Amino acid sequence: MLLPALMARAEVPVMAPSVSGDAGSNQDILVVRLYQTQARYSGGLALLDLALGKLNRPYRIIRPETQVMNEARGERLVIQGQLDLQFMSTTPERERAMIPIRIPVYQGILGLRLLLAKKANAQALSRIRSAEDLARFTGGHGSDWGDLPVYAANQLPVITNPNYEGLFRQLIAARFDYFHRGLNEIWDEHARYQDQLVIVDDVMLFYPLPTYFFVSPFRPELAVLLETGLRRAYADGSAQDLFQSLYGERIAQANLRSRHLIILKNPDLPERTPPIDTSWWLPE
Repeated sequence: MLLPALMARAEVPVMAPSVSGDAGSNQDILVVRLYQTQARYSGGLALLDLALGKLNRPYRIIRPETQVMNEARGERLVIQGQLDLQFMSTTPERERAMIPIRIPVYQGILGLRLLLAKKANAQALSRIRSAEDLARFTGGHGSDWGDLPVYAANQLPVITNPNYEGLFRQLIAARFDYFHRGLNEIWDEHARYQDQLVIVDDVMLFYPLPTYFFVSPFRPELAVLLETGLRRAYADGSAQDLFQSLYGERIAQANLRSRHLIILKNPDLPERTPPIDTSWWLPE
């Protein structure tokens, strides 16, 4: 199945880095610095580690023990060369400012959205069958997230917040009605807030939301190496195995066949964005 698919220098706190690969090699260690360390980024970090491991050279990933900056600040540091990469949904602006590697990090699963809500609103939300129905409710959204134009283009009202955890607090406080989350994100998030929030039954959203590794313009050699590693990982099947190990149970748990699908348009995709082949993981 094919679905349609800058600031002053700042110190970045890092954990004690680990070295992987052949430490005895004469090659210089490949160092990759990034800011993303929240649990929602674990799949992308695992794919990054897998791809770098395909290069047959020592490498070091340096990232914070705790994520201390939001996406907007982290992106500025990548653009300036103080950090080396991020993985985010693609936009024309990001593709102009950084080097995109057009191999989807999440293989389309991030664009398949389920809804978190307070129990009092869940039944009404489960009955929506169109974007027009959904427009009667207000969603929560990160103010710096690349898919924000999707909600404007589909005339869906949202309340924004630059702070990721703050959005959950706002939902619990009934500042908005639902928080749309990727199929790869929602289960761990619900586990943290299961006393206050539920996953809405019977409905799901989809819009094309390719997430790429974006490499700093100051590290073009890293972009070449990372693309090489990713292509090797998909060629030998290890990337597909990683995807299934991370998300296979979550896909089954979502019971997708029982859900009504609402497709939203994403007008902000760059012109060169290829469609994502989801046929190997998405149930018909």
